[in-house]
Amino acid sequence: MRITDLSETEADLIEAFVPVAVDEAGGFAGFRETATKTNSLVDRLRKLTLPAVGDVEAGLESYVQTTERAEELEAKIEKTDELIDEIVYELYGLTDDEIEIVEEAVGE
Repeated sequence: MRITDLSETEADLIEAFVPVAVDEAGGFAGFRETATKTNSLVDRLRKLTLPAVGDVEAGLESYVQTTERAEELEAKIEKTDELIDEIVYELYGLTDDEIEIVEEAVGE
């Protein structure tokens, strides 16, 4: 979900910041324990103070680049694991049924 009327950088900042803020607060700033009709989620969101985009823009860009790179590496690792599996199956001459048994046993 993206918040409208924000620049891409601002939306990325909020997307990265809010989960950390929620985690640090042990839930949504204690929302569940203290929610009332006069103290709504929207009221709590309005009270959040986000850092100025200019103050964290370089760090945010670095975070986004690092996250993208991590996703790329994760995909490469997964593909490499699959290739290793195929090579091992071939070396041992496993049939499709045997491969299925092995993969079920190791949770793949």
